[in-house]
Amino acid sequence: MNKIARYIAGILFLAVSANAQKPFTLDTSSLKDEWATFPLYEKIGYDQKLRPQFHFTSKVGWLNDPNGMVYYDGEWHMLFQHYAKGNISGAKSWGNSVSTDLIHWQQLPHAINPYKNVMWEGGNNHAIWSGSAVVDELNALGKQKGDVKTLFALYTATHANKEKKAEYFQGAAYSTDKGRTWTKINGGKPVIPHQEGYAGGQRDPRIFYYPQKKYYVTIMMVGGKERAVRLWKSTDLLNWEILGDIPNKAAECIDMYTVTVDGDKNNMKWVIADAGTRYEVGDFDGKKWVGFGDKGKNGKRLQFDYGDAYYAAQAFNQGPDKKVVHVGWLRSKQQGYRPFLEAEMPFTQQMSIPAEITLKTTSEGIRMYRNPVKEIEKLYAKTSKFENLKHSETNSKLAALSPELIDMTVKFEPSANCTFSVRGLKINYDYGKKEFNFTNSKRIAGEKPAFLKNPRNKGKKYRDNGFRAIPAAPVNGKVTLRVLVDRASLEIFTNDGQAAASFVVVPDANNRKIFIDAATEIKLDSLVLNELKSCWK
Repeated sequence: MNKIARYIAGILFLAVSANAQKPFTLDTSSLKDEWATFPLYEKIGYDQKLRPQFHFTSKVGWLNDPNGMVYYDGEWHMLFQHYAKGNISGAKSWGNSVSTDLIHWQQLPHAINPYKNVMWEGGNNHAIWSGSAVVDELNALGKQKGDVKTLFALYTATHANKEKKAEYFQGAAYSTDKGRTWTKINGGKPVIPHQEGYAGGQRDPRIFYYPQKKYYVTIMMVGGKERAVRLWKSTDLLNWEILGDIPNKAAECIDMYTVTVDGDKNNMKWVIADAGTRYEVGDFDGKKWVGFGDKGKNGKRLQFDYGDAYYAAQAFNQGPDKKVVHVGWLRSKQQGYRPFLEAEMPFTQQMSIPAEITLKTTSEGIRMYRNPVKEIEKLYAKTSKFENLKHSETNSKLAALSPELIDMTVKFEPSANCTFSVRGLKINYDYGKKEFNFTNSKRIAGEKPAFLKNPRNKGKKYRDNGFRAIPAAPVNGKVTLRVLVDRASLEIFTNDGQAAASFVVVPDANNRKIFIDAATEIKLDSLVLNELKSCWK
């Protein structure tokens, strides 16, 4: 079978498989604008059996990358990649949501929808791919109404030239009503045009305000021979001057932001991170980036998530009191393991728990730490705390509890291998390697046979065994494990945010047991189990 035949066979295989799972679609025939589907969401609630109860999901439809993340006037704005017509992937809009506490979210009508091609007659519509937003602190755009500052967004518009080659460009939009409605600038034509001589799929512009020089900066992947990201500056948000390129950082969803070091607001460093959770700390003077190195002493690239689901995180711009929070997409899109689609939910995909980012000085240099935002405590319905017990004694107390939604923290003295079983999800501590590990066997059980059956993968091997290791060397002789369990996710944080791992996994609805298994007694300093209530109620 040649490549074209395999491709066609693969598309047919995916189509048949999707139809077998009865994807949820909306009837848009009554709408004047086929993409303005939000009114049709009104009757969809948040009480479906697989609806995450403290992770954000769209009422209806597919979501992926968080976009347009910005804080303004007491509200956190989280826009997102969104297929507005159903729960499978398709041409993207920007979905829209807002929160006052990062936990309780209100979904708003879509911000920016696909629109007619403005580059050449007869071309496909522009889909709205990832981008970012900023508060126009200077009223540089000149659109401010009264005391309400303008929100300005850059997004990638997909586009193919007449030779059918990708030539994405960056469009812009603004809001004068605190993000409730958005207007495209210049009819959606390029604000930052396609950069000739570089990759066709230039995308995911990340804008931020640089107050020291009173201008705005955008960083974005352009690719090319040097695998570069490019920096621009602007004083009016319409005309962008190239500052320069940073080689060897080309990746989707480049993020760039400044963070305090060791809590000292007079000591700020910059972070550049990519969609795959790799990052580097460095200095930025508004023009030039000087990185401190993106590899640890072990020669491996620095990363902030070690799981199998976390992707495309973006930090909120202009957080209060220099607070830096980011959110990532917890993806489960591969054929054979799409839990929400398989359960015939009206939505699919979910966001991570919002996490606060800090930088700390370590023996290996400045490193990123991240922890669930403190606001999650608003969902605590019941707290059980046990201290200074052997693990067998703790098990007897845990046997009386049967939580569904969990935020649990354990601090213990490792002396042997042990396993923390949380609703059937087994998180192992390897005493010799000083790390936790988790195997997402459910994902592999679904993905592997689907991968091997797909004609597009003929002759290929499925190499993932689902095993993921999370560093957790003792600190002062103790290890801390924090576990968040929702209806379709497991998120792990070790040693107060030193490392983390995120997984899309559905625990057995009938298994509410928590226990610790070890060949020899493990001494626990403490175990705090918080049972959560729904953020939708």
